[in-house]
Amino acid sequence: MNSPWDPRFEALMRAALRLLEPDEPLLPDLPTTDYGLDSLAMVELLLGIEETYGIWIPDDVVEPGLFATPEMLWNTVAELCGSDSSSMT
Repeated sequence: MNSPWDPRFEALMRAALRLLEPDEPLLPDLPTTDYGLDSLAMVELLLGIEETYGIWIPDDVVEPGLFATPEMLWNTVAELCGSDSSSMT
């Protein structure tokens, strides 16, 4: 199965999801809080994404629902990077 995001995003998500086993797939609809994403991890993930992609995620976009699934967060990252999510992989 091809990943819907690039390897940098995959690595950032895996680092933030401390309960996701290394051999377990990172699925688009995975409930992130079930895999250890808490408020501190959300902030660290946000900062990592901004640094990695050279973007700034506006405060009005940042809310817990943004981090609900990898797909929701990736779609926002792709939009802020100026391309659709499928072309960034």
